[in-house]
Amino acid sequence: MRWLWLALLVLGGCSRCAGARVADAGAAAVAAATPAKRFSTDLRTVLLTVYPEYRGTDVKVASVKLTRSLEGAADWPARARELFAKNKVTEVPADAGVEGTFDLFHLRVEPSAAGATATIELPVDGETLGKLYTNPNSLSTLQLGLFLPRENVSIARDVFDFHLEYVTTTERRASFITRQLVELMQTNLQWKLVTAVPEGWQPNPGDGGYGEVPEQFTVKLVGVVDGAEVTVTRELRRVTVHYRLVTFER
Repeated sequence: MRWLWLALLVLGGCSRCAGARVADAGAAAVAAATPAKRFSTDLRTVLLTVYPEYRGTDVKVASVKLTRSLEGAADWPARARELFAKNKVTEVPADAGVEGTFDLFHLRVEPSAAGATATIELPVDGETLGKLYTNPNSLSTLQLGLFLPRENVSIARDVFDFHLEYVTTTERRASFITRQLVELMQTNLQWKLVTAVPEGWQPNPGDGGYGEVPEQFTVKLVGVVDGAEVTVTRELRRVTVHYRLVTFER
């Protein structure tokens, strides 16, 4: 949990007023440069959406990543090192581009044909996920973006990804959790299923509860308002959930 409190301290989460000023300044800089469609979310909101039931599960892999596509010719390695120095990021050896670490954050800026791709990523363990359910000061996509090049640059696109893989105690538990997730997401009409219901997806019992689901399937849901995509895959007791939201696009 140390990295989360440190992140909130550095990015302004320890003070609501200071955090709001930093976030507003970052948003204003982006808006002034390139008026565009923008969305945002935070890790706790995503977690409550895609992992509402954690009992009977064992998290194997979880990660958070924000990817920023930058346009134009520039000395991107030099830009990256300036940003690293400003944010006290430690540079580490890289095969291509410039990479660095700050606490458990991993940052990378790599030139591309169109300009550059910048990413900030961090692993999330099961203990941290559990604590995030009750933490009101969760890490936001806007706060993550403050670590990436954003001043005097042309930002084309920001994409936020949350990836989670866990194994359930029993196959029956996997059936219940995946069925519950898919149906809960559609309850408030904020998400819609865009793939066909898998063959073997049985009707819910008339006396309550959830019907059985196939041992292996993949379904995809899309957010009605922001276009976020959630892919749920079940393979026996292993469940993989991937959330993706385009937070900025010109």
